[in-house]
Amino acid sequence: MQLDDGLSPEARAFLAAYPSNANRIDLDNIEQTRREAREGFQAAADRASKRYDLRFDEVVVGGINCLQMRSTTGASHGRMLYLFGGGFVVGEPESETPIAGYLAANCGLEIICPRYRLAPEHPFPAGLDDCRRVYDELIQTGPLVLGGESAGGNLALLVAQGAIAQGLDAPTAMALLSPAADLRLGEELSVPTHGIDPTLDPLTMATYMSAYLGDRDAGDPAVSPLLGEVDGLPPTIITTGSRDQLMAMCLRLGRKLRRKGIDVETHVWHGLWHVFEFYDEYPESSESLADIAAFVNRHM
Repeated sequence: MQLDDGLSPEARAFLAAYPSNANRIDLDNIEQTRREAREGFQAAADRASKRYDLRFDEVVVGGINCLQMRSTTGASHGRMLYLFGGGFVVGEPESETPIAGYLAANCGLEIICPRYRLAPEHPFPAGLDDCRRVYDELIQTGPLVLGGESAGGNLALLVAQGAIAQGLDAPTAMALLSPAADLRLGEELSVPTHGIDPTLDPLTMATYMSAYLGDRDAGDPAVSPLLGEVDGLPPTIITTGSRDQLMAMCLRLGRKLRRKGIDVETHVWHGLWHVFEFYDEYPESSESLADIAAFVNRHM
């Protein structure tokens, strides 16, 4: 069986056209890199905003500027703290619209997306501290779903682990899309997908980690939640793809949660890449988001 067997024609065309290693970044021109990333996701964000009839408001939670996102197609009856990805170096809440907007519309959620600080200007633990401040305030006022993709999945796990350690309420549920649960860079840790993800390559990851961690040990559970305690974590859905550079760690995370008796679903999408749910042109994206929404709705 070939890796692309069963893929939609749209996904096949993406793989044929996508320039490998296109996400490499230049830390010396980080603002330009961020601008290019923003422009790359703008069209999908605009489509999602119209599709889900979204309303955006700027709010301050825990002293942190956040984007609040709601669908005007129905009443919101829950809240979700969603943490954007981008290797801790790029990204912003607006780019999350294809994912967060879907969940807002299909789960009846008010989405809060913090504008957490980014490396290299603000290395670890600045961004995590920002996300924890937002969570700590939101959880005081009622149940909360927690989600994030890639680097945001890393932060979501650390926020939940920290809340439990502090005696705060855990999230009602978690939705993690290709979460960067282990920041160690050993090639053996990403077998069998090492180097085959068209959207995320090992050199890019090393650049991200250098900017974010500096001299911090990537094997420290304070930065790699897969290596920390998972007792008390809520029902969790994890999505990844069989081309995802982070697939192996997603599988290890799911297995660790399951061994602790946590209600966890790990969905591996054959032939798909890192956080493929961003790419709304492909049916696999909406299919995976439908699975995530169904999981969240069951546990809200």
